[in-house]
Amino acid sequence: MDRIEPTSSATRPPRRPILAIAVLVLALLADAACRVRPAVDDHAAWKAARAESIGGPEGWTTLAGLHWLSEGTQTIGSGPACGVKLPVGSAPEIVGTLVRSGTRVRFEPAPGVDVRLRGIAVGGIDLKSDAPGKPDELVVGRVRFWMLARGERRAIRVRDPETPERRAFHGIPTHAHDACWVFPARWEPAVPPRQIRIADVTGGSAMENVAGTLVFEIEGRSMRLEALEDPETHDLWVLFGDTTSGRTTYGSGRFLHVQMPGQDGRTKIDFNRAYNPPCAFTRHATCPLPPRENWLPIAVNAGELAPAGHP
Repeated sequence: MDRIEPTSSATRPPRRPILAIAVLVLALLADAACRVRPAVDDHAAWKAARAESIGGPEGWTTLAGLHWLSEGTQTIGSGPACGVKLPVGSAPEIVGTLVRSGTRVRFEPAPGVDVRLRGIAVGGIDLKSDAPGKPDELVVGRVRFWMLARGERRAIRVRDPETPERRAFHGIPTHAHDACWVFPARWEPAVPPRQIRIADVTGGSAMENVAGTLVFEIEGRSMRLEALEDPETHDLWVLFGDTTSGRTTYGSGRFLHVQMPGQDGRTKIDFNRAYNPPCAFTRHATCPLPPRENWLPIAVNAGELAPAGHP
């Protein structure tokens, strides 16, 4: 029978370089996995926080009303004759009256109705709006209501934890996390300062201060996004649209937060964190719309998709 002679040490192919290469490849793969895994885990935590912000007890799906106030007196309550209507069964039929005089709105509770502000029963009160800072939130029955200020307009917003929208909420569809949608960006501060008009879904608009412009490249194409400074999150806030808007993503565009640039004027844009505005989940929001400068001529296939029933 034929025999296969063992390879002599003189003719045996060298193994150490191959082993070294294999070890190096495994190390590189492990290092890449270590870099990607935290990003994916962090993204999962972000998605969970986003779901809570929409469907949680303080989420956007608990909004149950947005009532623009005219001059004079309007009744608030769950009864059919009330101008500011609360959900049926959520509160007394007549809770009280709202009296608007210019930008001032005064609430007067109906006799015998227990209305509370920060746990204390209130009588007549001039309502503090949401601009600036935290508004006066009045609690009656299972609902809360407070005043919004949008320019010269005033409205009452209502929160009810038992809305149909909250019961129907089962999460936000999103693209899978993709590191290819994270881009380095160069920061161009707005010097001199300038303003931009931002419209909203209610038909109103306001002039907003532009913090600067984010400049980046996608597949060799230069892109620019105007950014506002968010005083609450202490970062940059971007309202943008792209060619997926109204198709696979929400039609009125999406929002994105970007870290403040470092001293070198550099930051990064992570489109995996592109998220739907509140008006994608409730008709009682007053969402701003992306300015025309921020409509990108590309498909951003990253971040949140349009909720069911949209775009």
